[in-house]
Amino acid sequence: MSWEWRLLLENCTGCGICYDVCDFGAIRMEREMAYPEPISGRCTGCLTCARECPFGAIEVVRQEGVEQLE
Repeated sequence: MSWEWRLLLENCTGCGICYDVCDFGAIRMEREMAYPEPISGRCTGCLTCARECPFGAIEVVRQEGVEQLE
């Protein structure tokens, strides 16, 4: 299983707090970007970004592994 964070766009102001507090490099936010973007495979599910977002714009979810058929 892995984790991923999702942006609730209707709540996001593009303030960048989530980017600033993520210690795992799971959030990309560059100056020209209006909103943060996830970086696949880096979210650890620590919930720091969701807790620190003053606008409730982030949810963190556990992803079930996808089995490959042979």
